[in-house]
Amino acid sequence: MILSKWKFPVYYLSAVGIANMGQWIYLLAINLMVFEMTGSAFAVAGLYMIKPFARMFVGLWAGSVIDRSSTKYLMIFLDVIRALLIVSIPFLDSIWVIYTLVLFIQMAGAVFEPASFTYMTLLLPEHNRKRFNALLSFVHSGAFIMGPALAGILFMVGTLEMALFVNVGTFLLSAGLTYLLPNLVPSSATVTIKITFNDIRSDWHLVWSFSKIAFPFVIVYMIFQGAMLLTAALDSMEVAFSKEVLHLSDAAYGSLVSIAGIGFLVGAIFTNGVVRNASAKQMMVSGTTLVACGYVFYSFSTTYMMASIGFFILAFFLPLANTGFMTFIQENIPIDMMGRISSLYGMVANTIQLMVVLFMGLAAQVFSVQEVVISGSVVMLIVAIFLSVTVSRLTTSKIALG
Repeated sequence: MILSKWKFPVYYLSAVGIANMGQWIYLLAINLMVFEMTGSAFAVAGLYMIKPFARMFVGLWAGSVIDRSSTKYLMIFLDVIRALLIVSIPFLDSIWVIYTLVLFIQMAGAVFEPASFTYMTLLLPEHNRKRFNALLSFVHSGAFIMGPALAGILFMVGTLEMALFVNVGTFLLSAGLTYLLPNLVPSSATVTIKITFNDIRSDWHLVWSFSKIAFPFVIVYMIFQGAMLLTAALDSMEVAFSKEVLHLSDAAYGSLVSIAGIGFLVGAIFTNGVVRNASAKQMMVSGTTLVACGYVFYSFSTTYMMASIGFFILAFFLPLANTGFMTFIQENIPIDMMGRISSLYGMVANTIQLMVVLFMGLAAQVFSVQEVVISGSVVMLIVAIFLSVTVSRLTTSKIALG
């Protein structure tokens, strides 16, 4: 009975874990490939600017498709598309063509994430979601370890191009596991997907109406996303920081990320232990603040050991923050609107992220990489403290919030 109950969630977790392991391989390989081609930290930062730009573009309409379609088959289609795009990258020698392909890969990923989140929410009964979110963080942590570790091995015994081919296999395997899942659709889904501009405009008005009613939720959502977009901006400096400040080899850089993966794994175990006794808001607030502290410690590092400690700290508390945030969203957004709300809110957050990554990339051309990383991590800590104060005040005022 228990095995039957958890069969489909296990399929989902397996698909997510394999796909995420492949994404880590892809991320490290494409970062190093671009850095080797250009020797520029700004060129690597350009990869991180593509992701929010892609999400900005699809955010206008992706939710309308997600909430009106079979999320299962949409996820399979997007996995296959990403595999086909990645398999062509090793044959390219133009940085601009690579950027273009990365844009399409990120667009597919920008649709996949809210589709996957919507499907997960449909798959699980409400009382199981917080526990499942903690398990999902555990799976992400496994991918966090295995992905960079496998990437490091591939870099040592093979090439960056070979690592990308392995990534293609992970996406196809993920698509196969997703095919085994039941076909679940939101209540707003239609038999055929035929989205008009009027449908999209109507969805914008619907999200705007929800936002006015649930304004305290929107405030907390955006502050949390503000902290997380700073992690993405800081990550865009990671390769340059490792090369220029710490003077690490490709293999050492891969091992540094693996140490963060170990922290993520231990943090996920910790999160699974506290999930029954902590609210979503408590996990989100405490996790975000401690992640920011880890980034501050990392930003001041000048040796491999110091950077490893910082990576471990920030990764340890990421599962706590993410589990709290995912549960917080599920508690506040209606399932049949989840795709539209997540996509449009994500578009706003990623617009800001694009500007921040661009600013940090340009700042790294004027100031030292370490100075830029220190400044960004301190700002992140300030935003995390602001999140804590905001949630505390809203809770004290007894304003509806999850």
